[in-house]
Amino acid sequence: MKLYGFILSPFVQRVLIAARLKGHEIPVVPPPGGSIHSAEFAAISPMRRIPVLEDEDGWHLAESAPIIAYLDDALSGPPLLPADPRARALARMIAGLVDTEIAAGLRHFMRQTVFCLCSDTGQLDYGREQLALGLDAIERIGIGQDEWAAGDVPGIADAALIPLLALAGIIETHFDGGALMAGRPGLAAYWARVRDTAIGRRTREEMGGIVPIVMGRRAAQPA
Repeated sequence: MKLYGFILSPFVQRVLIAARLKGHEIPVVPPPGGSIHSAEFAAISPMRRIPVLEDEDGWHLAESAPIIAYLDDALSGPPLLPADPRARALARMIAGLVDTEIAAGLRHFMRQTVFCLCSDTGQLDYGREQLALGLDAIERIGIGQDEWAAGDVPGIADAALIPLLALAGIIETHFDGGALMAGRPGLAAYWARVRDTAIGRRTREEMGGIVPIVMGRRAAQPA
């Protein structure tokens, strides 16, 4: 079993966290053909997005959320969803908000402010608004009251949140992303608690490598 992608990606990290919570390590390798734009990668990733899981028999599965669901079913180890039906629903809701709001907003911000792939003020404003909507929604859920995002043990909600909050922290520190935790005490309390756990530290360390890469790309761009 292996994961096609790059360890700096929050979506790759999401899968790695899920596997690690179950007691497994999955190697991360570059996309086939060397790029997400290659024909080889397009053949296994409908949207040409990372990550893509390759199982032992060559079977492929794209998109982080279904990959995590598959790993929870296929791998030994603690379940990634709580036993209580309402807690399970809460975990799924948090993971869904990360996908539809927080990740959507960060994607626009990253493309323009961090990677400088395009310049569109309207899209940048949209990205900021989506990010704020997602963070506010997580705050209103009551995040920070439990030890982890959806109860007393980590699971799919934490696998979704931790890499995105780590990325948001990198943006905030290096690329003027704004005070992302300001006015959101529950989210701040959650992040303060989990960022220095073994999971949080490893995720931040692995994703921290994005900064010199991005800085190098920005420096190489014409003024």
